[in-house]
Amino acid sequence: MGRGGGGGSSHSSSHSSSSHSHSGSSRSSGSSYRSSGSSYRSSGSSYRSSGSSYSRHSGRSGYSGGSRYSGSSGGGGGGGCFSNGCSAITFPFMIFLLAVIVGLFQGLRFETVYEVERSTIQREPLPSSKCEAIDEWYQDDWGDWIDESGEESSVITGLEYFYNKTGVQPYLWIMGEEGGEYQSEESVEELSDYKYKELFGDDEGHLLVIFREYPNSSGNYIVTATPGYDAETQVMDDQAKEILLDYIDYYYEDSDLNEGRLFYEAFTEAGDRIMTKQLSLEALVGIVVVIIILFIGICITVSIIKKRRAAVKKQKAKQAQAEKDKKQIEQNQKKYQEELAKTYVTVICPNCGSTDTSIRKGTVGYCNYCGTAMKADENGTVVIWNGTDT
Repeated sequence: MGRGGGGGSSHSSSHSSSSHSHSGSSRSSGSSYRSSGSSYRSSGSSYRSSGSSYSRHSGRSGYSGGSRYSGSSGGGGGGGCFSNGCSAITFPFMIFLLAVIVGLFQGLRFETVYEVERSTIQREPLPSSKCEAIDEWYQDDWGDWIDESGEESSVITGLEYFYNKTGVQPYLWIMGEEGGEYQSEESVEELSDYKYKELFGDDEGHLLVIFREYPNSSGNYIVTATPGYDAETQVMDDQAKEILLDYIDYYYEDSDLNEGRLFYEAFTEAGDRIMTKQLSLEALVGIVVVIIILFIGICITVSIIKKRRAAVKKQKAKQAQAEKDKKQIEQNQKKYQEELAKTYVTVICPNCGSTDTSIRKGTVGYCNYCGTAMKADENGTVVIWNGTDT
């Protein structure tokens, strides 16, 4: 087994590890010890900078007393337009909204968005001078975990990809029966600290991943991630270790993958996510909420504008009708006056001879000058009127 050189400064204190505990079905893999049943997986990460340690139980369903227990998670939601004002913009805006959300989730891997830690830190690869590569990539103490055709190639390809992305060379140790004595997170953390020094000495640029299923009827397993000091301080921080362990958790549950493909997927996906700054779930939810609020605001604004335009249009139509009615009345009055004027005649008073009096045909009138009563017949002939037509 190869050993890295001592290119970096020595941090010989014990590792500080974080661990997950998981329960689920085990992956039957050729050994009589690896029977089906619930599986227990404790994943952790170690530091080479201090002697203190902490542990965390990981899973999917919730928190209890500082521990996370596993389970399935999911969610859903929906909404719709609540205003008639949305009708003009709902379809194009919803297409835009869908495109934005799809774009956000495409980089976040929607299927793992609730199961794998987000990478919210911009990281730079570890310089090659901080990690002296070794020739070996993994150790299978079972002898048959990585046994099918192409599995070894898959594992090594995944580990190499992780190394090329992060600059941190990983080493995968699949423990065999001897791991049964390590029943607690503390014992595994001590083992990982010892194993790291055995493998890499003072080289602080590597990452040791220990994985094994317990050889008992429960099918429990444990996995830890232990970076060197340089690897931890520059790349493999708490969040990065959590990402890797979450991906191992995630792909372990995929029964369609063989063991080689399991680790290939976990390390390649983890390498990409660790080195890519992503939106946190909180930020993503915030963006979606802002977009929805914006959409609702636009709907309300459009609705108000449409109502105002309708009111203005109605008012203008009302004013136009009033003007039209007014003109019609004026025209009718003018026509009436013109028709009425045709029934009047200007007469010469038979008594005083004045000519400034008009009398409507068929009616009696009085001279504007002397007051003589006069009557004009239908033909316009005027006579002095004495109260009778005789």
